[in-house]
Amino acid sequence: MNPKIISTAYALPDNSYSQEEIFQELGYPRAFKRIFTQASIDKRHFWVPLERIKGLSWQEQQEEYKRGALELSKKALLDCLDGRDPREIGCVVFASCTGFVPGPVIPHYLSKELGLLPGTYFRNLASHGCEGGFPGLRTAMEYTIVSGKPSVAIACELSSCSYFPEPGEKPDPENHYELARSNAIFGDAATCALVGFDDDPKHPLIIDSETYTDTAYLDDLGYTWRDGRLRVRLSPNVPDAATELVSKVVPILLRRHQLGIGHIEHWIIHAAGSQVLDNIRDKIGLPESKLFFSRQVLKLAGNCSSTTIGIVGKMLMETGAPRAGEYGLVVSLGPGLTSGATLLRWGG
Repeated sequence: MNPKIISTAYALPDNSYSQEEIFQELGYPRAFKRIFTQASIDKRHFWVPLERIKGLSWQEQQEEYKRGALELSKKALLDCLDGRDPREIGCVVFASCTGFVPGPVIPHYLSKELGLLPGTYFRNLASHGCEGGFPGLRTAMEYTIVSGKPSVAIACELSSCSYFPEPGEKPDPENHYELARSNAIFGDAATCALVGFDDDPKHPLIIDSETYTDTAYLDDLGYTWRDGRLRVRLSPNVPDAATELVSKVVPILLRRHQLGIGHIEHWIIHAAGSQVLDNIRDKIGLPESKLFFSRQVLKLAGNCSSTTIGIVGKMLMETGAPRAGEYGLVVSLGPGLTSGATLLRWGG
């Protein structure tokens, strides 16, 4: 029996800023302004206030990460449970790449604050990057299939806690100014999905999933260590490379179920950036309307790494009104390079 996504939720930090405000605070030369203004993003949310973001030491970043990850993850989890007893949860899966809590991990702290049962299983997925939502959901699904108990998949990314100091007036040209480009798109958020069994046709079945990795692009996306800090790697090859991976993983999954692109009514695609969405649309032949929710999330929150597909999915559930018998496809992207695809169906 296939489990379902029973509920989803997300939490954003209170601090939000326009692209103009971020550009001005980071102090980049005027010639770089178009990187910010042409990103199809209106605003982003940061756990660390913008005026403090450049001044934190690595240790201070990690202290802020622990506080922010716990607060936002707790809010997303409680909103997702929507009044359900947290003690019913059998498993908590937590995915993140933007900070370190070396142990006890965030799920342990959530257990203490929410009174989870001693037998609750915890799984901490570190450093999967933007693609972390896929293994998180799959791990929760596998636990629920085996145990019959509800599980939750939480993702939390606080990119403001992994800012790499850069003199804005003299940007680093490495990888075509990858730091400036990353500083123009990433935002903070936490998401939660409740996986379990019920008879409500509004809750989609998790039918199947597939993943595809091409290690030829291993050095194109992710983090590296530099001067005792995390420093982003964001090659200009990513939009094209990510699109190639999506064009491989999606047909593999759909063929297994005798489905084609046209059978998928709802697309939950990681809003990695405007160019990535354009490329995916053109490569696999999607109508622009199928990217509406991904575009909206990019506009209102930026690229929130592994949490992005959760926000897109929540927006779809709230306003997209999926109907019985319709299929949905969740498409994730991240370091490796890796793309994941998860097939959903509404209506029992």
